[in-house]
Amino acid sequence: MNVLPMQIRQPLSAFVGQVDSVRELLVFDQFVLEHVVGGLSGIVDELERRNQNNAATTVKNRLDAVANIRKAGSLRPRYETIFNQCVVLLVSYFGSTVGDLFRLAIDKSLSSGVDVPVANEIVEIDWRTLSQDTTGHSSLVARLVVGKQKITFQDMGGIVRAFDKNLGIQLQRNEAMNDIILGQAARHAIVHAGATIDGHMRNQVRSAVPRTLKGTLVEGQPLSFTPEEVNVLANQMIAFVTDATEQVAGVLPPLG
Repeated sequence: MNVLPMQIRQPLSAFVGQVDSVRELLVFDQFVLEHVVGGLSGIVDELERRNQNNAATTVKNRLDAVANIRKAGSLRPRYETIFNQCVVLLVSYFGSTVGDLFRLAIDKSLSSGVDVPVANEIVEIDWRTLSQDTTGHSSLVARLVVGKQKITFQDMGGIVRAFDKNLGIQLQRNEAMNDIILGQAARHAIVHAGATIDGHMRNQVRSAVPRTLKGTLVEGQPLSFTPEEVNVLANQMIAFVTDATEQVAGVLPPLG
């Protein structure tokens, strides 16, 4: 990846940090178990040092039980709901990031005098909004365009159309995009259909092939994600945002 101007890189950098927080949530149960095992191990050592062997044996038995739970991963099934919620978080963070990048791209394009399609967009604004704005006209126009066109960044079709129509940027249809479409459809099913695969989800991903995630979807079946699948989705989202950021940088003059 080319070195990107700091201003354009900011949404991507923030998104990577958000993804890292989701990855931490994926293994939070393991973190807690490791903390408990370490704490109990220290107590056993201290009791043995004081020759309180009966108490040490009791605690050691508890330590062995917790250690076996950690090794076997027997708490993982109880944590599956969290894995699905990680997908919901990723889709939310992704949509917000792409929206930030889109508005930033319009702002910098207009303020730099770049001949992009959105430069011909007619927007309406009242005097109060204009007089109270402190962000600059190009930034204000970016926000107005999103509102006027009713752009949603929770839907890949809307994202692709927005970048093409306003910036002349054609986002590549590839496996990463298809996996993100699956993630967006899964978020809807998790939030609105009780984490059950429904007809809406299947229709949304019908053309999202080839993809790595959930190649086969059976209507009426429960929808659940593994940590490995969540990480795949996260990686595909980072790849998509990185590519979009590079394309935005490509239409702008050199920025500081």
